Amino acid sequence: MAYPALDEPNGWSVPLGSLLGVRIRVHALFLVVAIGLVVRAAVASPGEPDIWLSALAIQILLFASVFVHEWAHVFAARLLGHDPAQMLLWPLGGLISHDPGEESPVRPRLAVAAAGPLANLVICLICAAVLLAAGGTPPLDLFWDPLGGLSGVAAPVRFLAQLFWVNWILFLFNSFVPALPLDCGEALLAVFSGRAGERAGVVVAVKASLCSLLICVIAAVALNDVLGLVLALVIWISARQRMLRMESGETDLFGNPGGYAPSTSLDMVPRQPVRSWWERYRERVSARRLEREAQTRRLDEERMDGLLEKLHRMGRDSLSKEERGFMELFANRCRERQSEPRG
Repeated sequence: MAYPALDEPNGWSVPLGSLLGVRIRVHALFLVVAIGLVVRAAVASPGEPDIWLSALAIQILLFASVFVHEWAHVFAARLLGHDPAQMLLWPLGGLISHDPGEESPVRPRLAVAAAGPLANLVICLICAAVLLAAGGTPPLDLFWDPLGGLSGVAAPVRFLAQLFWVNWILFLFNSFVPALPLDCGEALLAVFSGRAGERAGVVVAVKASLCSLLICVIAAVALNDVLGLVLALVIWISARQRMLRMESGETDLFGNPGGYAPSTSLDMVPRQPVRSWWERYRERVSARRLEREAQTRRLDEERMDGLLEKLHRMGRDSLSKEERGFMELFANRCRERQSEPRG
């Protein structure tokens, strides 16, 4: 029995379906981290039987925020004429498959890289405005406790504070940590690729990722926080496979030729028109109508065959008025179909 390699994210992911032409998968690491955090909260507060529900709600907010973050990348890429084919969600962002073509200009790649963090920042600004209007304060502290930081506060205020904090974390990490697969690392890769070529850009991005990895490990040990080690693992996997794929020229992690890049790459499949929900709905209605018409026509033909046999055996007088009317109507329909122009 073959098992997926550690640096093949698609082999360690769960499909969630498709949306607007993009196949969506969630990485197993996302699920493992979410379950681990929920269990840790329950173990740390045994006297609070509902604490695990609050921890689960935080993970749902994180998933929703990462989802919005990645769709911002997708929409930005589509505005620039590219169409991602698949999305793979990680705890701090996502990865999107592509079909490499010619090198993309730096500015469009930077624009797509910035779209995700900007989406999180917009959510932060909205939450902060509502919190301030309600007399609260947005939690800017990275080490703020989303479970116990607002005990005794009204549920809507607590929800807004938690949503702010989750998106604040996503914004800061993706904007200021120069490591793959985070957006800052992709922006770094785009800048150096534009100046010295794609290979040089990958080398610089990988070196920056390894430096960030060491800082994450040191911080995790100093703060006794396993999440820093998880982030270091993600960075190591992404940097390692990026360098290996560049050197070997193998197919990417999603089965596309030439390489792999996270969500901010513009070297994606040429854009195909994405039909709106209304167009898809009309297509389904039209297909059902055609199916009903075909079924009705088949039943009419079967009845007509039976009436013709009856007419042949028993004569015209054996037919009722309704049956003669049906035969006449059927004949008229056949003549109309034959007279229709064929294209």
